[in-house]
Amino acid sequence: MSDEFKRKLEAYEKGELSDIELEDFEKELEKLEKYQEFLEENSVEQIKDSNGNEKRQQKILRRSKWKARLQTAFSALALILAFTILSSILTAVYYSWGTPDRVDVFRNVIDYSLTITDPYGYLGGTSTNTGPFFGLNTERDLNKKVGDETVKVGELKTKFFFSAMSYPERINFGKVSDSNPNFLYPGGEVRNVSEWNKLERLPEGTVVSAYLSFAELIETEKVFQLFEGKEMDLIWLAVDTGFEEKNERVIFEPIGFPSFAIWHDDDMILDSREVKKGLFGKIVSEGHSSPSYTMGDQDVLHKQFLKTLYFLKDHERKVNNFVFGKLELSKRIDYLETNGFKHYGVVITGPTKEILKLREEPWVGGLKVDEVSFWNWND
Repeated sequence: MSDEFKRKLEAYEKGELSDIELEDFEKELEKLEKYQEFLEENSVEQIKDSNGNEKRQQKILRRSKWKARLQTAFSALALILAFTILSSILTAVYYSWGTPDRVDVFRNVIDYSLTITDPYGYLGGTSTNTGPFFGLNTERDLNKKVGDETVKVGELKTKFFFSAMSYPERINFGKVSDSNPNFLYPGGEVRNVSEWNKLERLPEGTVVSAYLSFAELIETEKVFQLFEGKEMDLIWLAVDTGFEEKNERVIFEPIGFPSFAIWHDDDMILDSREVKKGLFGKIVSEGHSSPSYTMGDQDVLHKQFLKTLYFLKDHERKVNNFVFGKLELSKRIDYLETNGFKHYGVVITGPTKEILKLREEPWVGGLKVDEVSFWNWND
């Protein structure tokens, strides 16, 4: 503001301006008012524009953040998907490697372990499926034979990570005995702890499976002779491997073999082979059958049992997961090869009253009842 304008403004307020000066000064004030209005209007617009720009910037920033987050999420998902696909391929390659492949080896470890440690372990087979992250899941039914009926009593699930095996998970259901049947090694007081009285109380129309202990060690061939012609089935033979007598004569975790030979993959006989052309190469179909076996052929039974023990010895850490403690298979194999095969008991099934008759046999030491069912025996 100039000094001249200040002088006129003071004179204007005091009324000292002439008519001409007053008119000129009022025109000048009018211009200033218009300038003021113009400036005020522009400042408001600038403020509005400033606020609008700030909001737009905030909106753009929010969009950028979400876009970055989505890109990060999609990138992570893509990496996870790629890793899953790659690991699935590598997992399939890992478990299918070798002849026989690892899946077959691990399946046989489970099946053979149950066959020699569980009198009913030969009933059923193990199914497998690979996971995406170097894992293999296995599952099989747990069964028992009571009379002529095979009863499902549970499931067994096992997981592998590469070649490391977890402890098997047993899920029991259905007809599971409340008692824990066992064998009694010859030489102790056995008759007073036997369960013949249970068989006496059971009615005529029932069948039973039971653990039968011998009064003395008996060779394999004679075991089959003793049961020949009897109205019952011989399921499984417990084998004396040099450890049983040390366990206070009560054996809760026996080792043995079923009444038939334990065949391995390389024992199978090729019966047929067919080669067809497919989209991705040749498709080979083969048919195999097991070798001939005569019931009670102890040479075949012993040979295949030892073959099974030798196979399991190479995977003993896994096999030990199925028992309490350690099996020490090398020592058991040495004992059998030095002393031969003898048995301290068997697992049998059949009509209750027929099995009760065994109480009078001099070679019988004691009996533990396992499972009981209604009549299902095929005469």
